[in-house]
Formats: sequence, C-alpha cells, structure tokens
Amino acid sequence: MANKRKSVRNPVQDRSIASKERIISAAYQLVKKKGYANTGIRDIASLAEVSVGTFYMYYKDKNAIGFEVLRKYGEEFYGKLASEITSHLPKKVNLTQIIFEILVRMKKVALENTKLHKEFIILSLSDRSFAAVLKLAEQERIQAELPKIMEYFGDQIIPRSKPAAIYLAQRVMDDITTYMVLQGFSVSDDEILKETALMISSYLERKE
Repeated sequence: MANKRKSVRNPVQDRSIASKERIISAAYQLVKKKGYANTGIRDIASLAEVSVGTFYMYYKDKNAIGFEVLRKYGEEFYGKLASEITSHLPKKVNLTQIIFEILVRMKKVALENTKLHKEFIILSLSDRSFAAVLKLAEQERIQAELPKIMEYFGDQIIPRSKPAAIYLAQRVMDDITTYMVLQGFSVSDDEILKETALMISSYLERKE
C-alpha cells in the first residue's frame, strides 16, 4: 500500500518515458484481451517488464491507467478517420456520404473490440470520472479528424459550425454505434447507418 501513497510523476528521461510507454501498451493489450475488470496491476507490470513499484511511480491506481487505455482506444476508434475516408471517396461528395463513411468506420472498430467497447460504456455509466474522460477522449479525436475531412472536400461541404450542433451530431453517431454493439437493431445495420447519416446531414447542412 505504501507505493499507492507516493505522488505520481511525469517521466523526463528517455528510459523513464520508455517504461511508461511500455506500461500503457501492456495495459491496452491486456484490457483488449481480458477486459478491464479482469486485468490487474501486477499483470500489467509483468507484461511491461517493470516492477509494481514502477507502475505506481506513474499511476496512482488502476483507474489512472484505465484512462490511458481509454485514450488509446479513442485513437484506434477515430485515429485514421480522415485518411481512410478521403482515400476512397470521390472528390465530389455530399455530407451524407461522408457521415455514412464515418459511421461505417465507427461500427467496424466497435465490432472488432466488442468486449472492450461494452465494458467502457458500462464503466462510463457507473463512474463519473471515467465518463468525463470518455467524453474528453471522444471530443479530442473527432475534433482532430473532422477538420481534415472538411478541408479535403473544400467549399462544397459547409456544415453548421455551432459547437452544440457538432456535439449533438457526434453524440448521435456514438449512441447509434453503441446501441448496435450492445443490443442490435431489428432492421439491417446498413439501413440504420444510411438513415442516421441522412438525418445528421439534414440537420448539419446550412440552409443559407
């Protein structure tokens, strides 16, 4: 327990930075394989080839490394969104097509990580601090990728830029993807994604 009472620190030396990166990588691998609840600090330290004491140098508890895992999942969930969409869509495209491709990408990653996706959603409902970091990770990634998509397609795509409108659109996309993974729909996923894309684009497109 003494390790837990020490204040955590940010590494500055290359060796320390490498150790922390190994801890993050190990935690992400284990959580994806075993689930968050079944992954212990000793498991993480063992796979990262560091001592448990070294773990507590950088993280005060399991939740702290859980937030790092969440951010890495956010990178995987949204990480190459812009490049993957712009790589195959024609230059002449409408907002509905773009949103549909975003939804397809989100569905693909969520289904590849069903257990992890479900567990994070459950944790976000039961832990306010975890929920706050989940929202922050989502916002960081979508805010990083969305401008790249808009820039690529130029002036032909000019959605409403009001923060509340963008937030609502993102929330709908996240919730549709999550429901698809947790429950499933009585109609085809493809049809749901097409209708969702049409609904969001109709809402976001400027009417001037």
